[in-house]
Amino acid sequence: MAERAKLLHDCTVSRLTDFGQGYFELTLECPALAAQLQAGQFVNVRVREELFPLLRRPFSSFDWLTDARGRATGISILAHVVGQGTALMAKLAPGSKISLNGPLGKHFEPPADPATRVILVGGGIGLAPFLHVARQWPRLGHKHELALLAGARSKKDFVFMKRFADTGIETMLATEDGSAGVKGKVTVLLEAELKALKGPAMVFTCGPWRMMQAVSELSTQYKVPCFASLERVMGCGYGVCNGCVAKVKSSDEPGYRFAKTCVEGTVMDGASLVW
Repeated sequence: MAERAKLLHDCTVSRLTDFGQGYFELTLECPALAAQLQAGQFVNVRVREELFPLLRRPFSSFDWLTDARGRATGISILAHVVGQGTALMAKLAPGSKISLNGPLGKHFEPPADPATRVILVGGGIGLAPFLHVARQWPRLGHKHELALLAGARSKKDFVFMKRFADTGIETMLATEDGSAGVKGKVTVLLEAELKALKGPAMVFTCGPWRMMQAVSELSTQYKVPCFASLERVMGCGYGVCNGCVAKVKSSDEPGYRFAKTCVEGTVMDGASLVW
């Protein structure tokens, strides 16, 4: 009988990077976890060993770190201070210990055809898993052409985008106020990409729900497969608490069922979701 992968990991904080505007990156030494974790999966973070905050917080991986030999050594988490949990994480000093539960959920599946153009569409913190894609896929031998379409309200929400600079990934920006890149929503960039396609393509998206809905609907319009990484509060990560359900289409009445995002996702076929 095959040995089950370890899910609980005590990790060491090696660096805390404050990007400003409430955004920060927590870099963690966790070779065993990093060796298992694939882009699109998530970890549940125990913020501190006290009663409060009670529940773990779910985060996708941001960076995927390796040593000179290419062996996985750790990951990083991109976060934005919005409540008690992230506020505590933003104060963790190097050397601090933190408990991670993972890897959890389903990852981004590379298209079978290496000629497929993979369009990554993200907004805000939803951009995080795409740095992992850009780092890990070439290491695993996936040679797909990658294009990153990043959306935000303003230039100030792109303070962490410098982390993509050394990946070589083609990157296009859109801001609602026009302070960086194209003025408008990220779907403006996506529609231009889909119209210009000359071969097979696939869309991956992560970010605000309405953005992912618009991305999925636009992809369907152009007959391009789209997979969405859903952002949900996942208290357990094992499908026990039922706190992360999403509606998916069903042939049974009333026409949909509830899927547990933590075990059936987080990456799900956009066409299967009831947005």
